Amino acid sequence: MAASILLTACGGEENAYQAPPPPSVTAIKPPLHTFTPYQDIVATVRPVETIEVRARVSGFLKTRDFTPGQEVSRDDVLFTLETNEYQAAVNGARADLAAANAGYQLDVELSRKYQNAYDEGAATDYELLESRARVEVSAAAVQQAQAKLERAELDLSYTTVTCPIDGRIGEELVSVGNLVGRGDPTLLAKVSTIDPMKVYFDVPEKGYLDFRSRTRAAGRDPDELRTYPFKLILPNGRPYGIEGRLDFIDNEIDRSTGTMRMRGTIPNPDGILRDGLFVRARLEQPSQETLALPESAILVDMAGEYVYLVGPDDIVSRQGVEIGVTIDGLTEVLKGIDENSVVIVDGILRARPGAPVTPEIVGLKEAMERIDPGSKIAETP
Repeated sequence: MAASILLTACGGEENAYQAPPPPSVTAIKPPLHTFTPYQDIVATVRPVETIEVRARVSGFLKTRDFTPGQEVSRDDVLFTLETNEYQAAVNGARADLAAANAGYQLDVELSRKYQNAYDEGAATDYELLESRARVEVSAAAVQQAQAKLERAELDLSYTTVTCPIDGRIGEELVSVGNLVGRGDPTLLAKVSTIDPMKVYFDVPEKGYLDFRSRTRAAGRDPDELRTYPFKLILPNGRPYGIEGRLDFIDNEIDRSTGTMRMRGTIPNPDGILRDGLFVRARLEQPSQETLALPESAILVDMAGEYVYLVGPDDIVSRQGVEIGVTIDGLTEVLKGIDENSVVIVDGILRARPGAPVTPEIVGLKEAMERIDPGSKIAETP
């Protein structure tokens, strides 16, 4: 009886081996997506112009007529120097000019009389020529006195130091009461323009080459600089709400850093941007519509980038791809697959080339929700 039960148990078909079902994976057919690549580069803000205000004549500093750090306008009075010495020089130059004019008038009158006398035979040729020479010497003396007066008036005007440009002035570098301008022109203050501002950033050479190649691929001239916008990210992480435009790309790559110097101009109507501010410059490249996959779907080994495809009979195969940029969790796929390819994007570790899977084909948004619920693509309504 026991042997009969044992034979029945060993020979029953209900205990035969059954293979496990193929693993479940999530797959998508890669859609077209518009990629607008950008580079975030550490940048420095600089003014368009910075002017050094210097004393052009020597003297004791009498007044300071501005508040350090305030905005100033062209021709605003910034400093004054004592004027006594220069006013006296002007008065003396005016007296010298008056004397020169009087001498000139006298010589002209004498020359006229010598001419009359010569016409009547009462003066010699030598006397006539000498009188005319004295007129020319007197005329030169008048011109010399006039030049000295102009120079004296110019020096007097330099005792009032005015602002050369519209901008923001820094602190005074010399206190009232000090002697300035003796020897070299003394630096009194600096004034910088505030609107617009310049932004300098150094782009890695690879990024520079990518910028040019994508620009040409979009049918645009990479040397038409003013057509390329850039944005700023402030140190507090907030975007600066106004776009700038490139206006300069250096003619060589820095050999020590492997970077290319670029510069742009950006409006600064509210004065938020200040000289020396460190920001991030976001340099956008032309948009391009290509196939998109979640970044996590791209695998890499010694042979390069690849993905897993679901083929006929749900068999997994490996496919090499060429990728571009990755933005917000999506990677640009340039070659290797098309819109009809079925690409595994979730459950990749359960897939093996040559083995079957049970794919669930979903849209890109749902796939991103499963991979990363916090992604921007997943949050898109």
